[in-house]
Amino acid sequence: MSPLFNWDTWDLTCLADTHRMVGNAELIWEFGEILNPVWRVVAKEVVLALMAPTHEAVLECPFAERRVRSPRTSHRYRQRLTEWFNWLTEQGVTKLVEVTQEMCEAYLEKRSWSIPTPDEPSRRLEPETTSEHVYCMKLVTWYDDLLSTDGYRPGFTPWPGKTSAQVVGRKNARSENRVRPLPDEILQPMMETCLYLVNVVGPHAAALQEDCRAKTAPGAIGKTATQGDAPLVRRLLDEIRTDANPLPKLSDKQMAHRYSQLLVRGNRVFVKDPLGPLAWTHMARLIGAQRLSNDLRKLLQPELVQLAAQVGFERPWGRYAPLIPRASDSELIPWTLPLVEEELRVLIDYVLSACLMVTSALTGMRSSELHELSVGCRRTEKTLTGQSVRFRLAGRLIKGQRFGGIPDEWVVIEQVDTAIALAERLVDRPPGKALFNSIELNSRLGNLRNWLEKSGTRERWGLPVIPEGPVSARNLRRTLALAIAQRPGGLLAAKVALKHISVATTEGYAATPGGSQRLFLADVEEAEEENRLELTVEAFREAQAGLLPSGPGARHLIEAFHHVDAELKEAARSDPKVLKDDRHLESLLRKVAMTLHVGAANFCWFRDPSKALCLKLAGTPEAKRPLVGMCDSARCPQATHHLRHRPVWLGQITTIDTFVESPRVAKGEKTRLRHERDRAERVVAEIDAAAPPALVGAH
Repeated sequence: MSPLFNWDTWDLTCLADTHRMVGNAELIWEFGEILNPVWRVVAKEVVLALMAPTHEAVLECPFAERRVRSPRTSHRYRQRLTEWFNWLTEQGVTKLVEVTQEMCEAYLEKRSWSIPTPDEPSRRLEPETTSEHVYCMKLVTWYDDLLSTDGYRPGFTPWPGKTSAQVVGRKNARSENRVRPLPDEILQPMMETCLYLVNVVGPHAAALQEDCRAKTAPGAIGKTATQGDAPLVRRLLDEIRTDANPLPKLSDKQMAHRYSQLLVRGNRVFVKDPLGPLAWTHMARLIGAQRLSNDLRKLLQPELVQLAAQVGFERPWGRYAPLIPRASDSELIPWTLPLVEEELRVLIDYVLSACLMVTSALTGMRSSELHELSVGCRRTEKTLTGQSVRFRLAGRLIKGQRFGGIPDEWVVIEQVDTAIALAERLVDRPPGKALFNSIELNSRLGNLRNWLEKSGTRERWGLPVIPEGPVSARNLRRTLALAIAQRPGGLLAAKVALKHISVATTEGYAATPGGSQRLFLADVEEAEEENRLELTVEAFREAQAGLLPSGPGARHLIEAFHHVDAELKEAARSDPKVLKDDRHLESLLRKVAMTLHVGAANFCWFRDPSKALCLKLAGTPEAKRPLVGMCDSARCPQATHHLRHRPVWLGQITTIDTFVESPRVAKGEKTRLRHERDRAERVVAEIDAAAPPALVGAH
């Protein structure tokens, strides 16, 4: 039943189009928490107006919000209004006309500090947090013409003429992305571990779980096996005896719990009981029951004792585990030690966490988009040539859309498709159900890290130690954007090529220009622009220090730097203040930076498409971007080499030497490779000639 306006509790849990990030607690609005009954009506009228800005009564309010606020946002504003109104009540205020600017400032100061914890001082909160309190105090003024029970005095506005952001000193949200990328020392071991769990361990874990489900039928729930079921149990015992399989054993934790219960009862027989380690419940489930009655246990005890002496006890699942290569040295080991069902469920949950983290790290999806992934979301299609497959994930775009979001698709790489396919096997849910119930990556990774260490599984699988540190979908998204922008052709983590991710992102933008992947590509392009400017400033500073670029395009670049240097010197004479930071230098170099395209072994300053060697070779002189993969930087008049590129060319020389020395390489191919080597040596020599000897030795 829909709630009525005069109710103090509004239950909106049946709201249509609710997306999965919305919790039930956000849809149950307790206006009764407001101590003053008159102000409960004020809060109701304000939150309704926020959700219905096109209503006739709301349109008459000249300062009202004109964009629709979602129920989640309105719920949050309701909480802020509740806190503001109750603080006023504590100060003895009974009517809103009594509110003064001094009261608003006092309340803001109170809300600007964190709730103190034992042995720790309070800390001042970020402006992004406190601005919402200012915003909600102003709401009462904006909807004054709508309010029926109370309001501020005529003409009063908290902090008149200032926005909530200006009041608290919050910077423009669009200025700088403040999300920090995940450090490599956490990212690399995390991804190596998660990819190992998904690609190596995961398929075996899924198969074992399916075997467990097949052998423990749902019909077992609630049934107790009695003496009449003794033939079924004896048939099972005969099979165990024939196959020489051990009897099912409890886990160490279960045995300790059973022993502690017996000690509490004053019974020490358990330690001498030959059937003490026996997992009775597992025995019952193998015959289609949930438990064995005490009478049946007593009847079968002599036979079980005799059988235990012959075959012993062992945990029931994963006894004959297939071999897998260790991550560290490729030594073949059983993928798991024998497990009880509870331990198998724990293992499955951690593999599912690995699937989630791989998906988040290699797609750049937001938490809301990860939440919307459902069982059956995978889409695969062959290209027109039929030579390759494109992988897509169907979901919903939530941020910036109407409540509930809109359908959307992500183009992803094969590793992500593999992770999602494995997750669908692990959860075993009907199509359309949520794939990941929780997107708390930080807690998931912490639990995975602790389990790997405490169980000894990390060392047995040869996995690296994952350092502690905050992990979220936001910093993984930022990490991926920066990695694509700053490391062309490099690796995000073991076995994952960034260029493939970049291609998938671009294809996703082309397929759905307004979708999530277009927004992610915008983040990548922004990071790429910042990186180009940083590299250009760095190249300029190096040239100032005498570390000049080399290569066919070096002369033009040095001339551009000389021009910028002259402008800086002129600025230093006319207005020394502009040299306090790099802002002036960045503005002078921005035009040069816009032409920079970063290659793995060179910088391409794409000033004139008609001079680009790659476009001439490809026969596309009208292209707007260079073909970095076809770059011959030793001959292109717009390419430069810098000291940072020296290791790449040295690596090419080493690789060529390996092939030249190999007897399997044809003689004609060796001749071609020697020409390539000569060119690489010439590039290295040019880099060395343009750099001070001390810096060359450091590289």
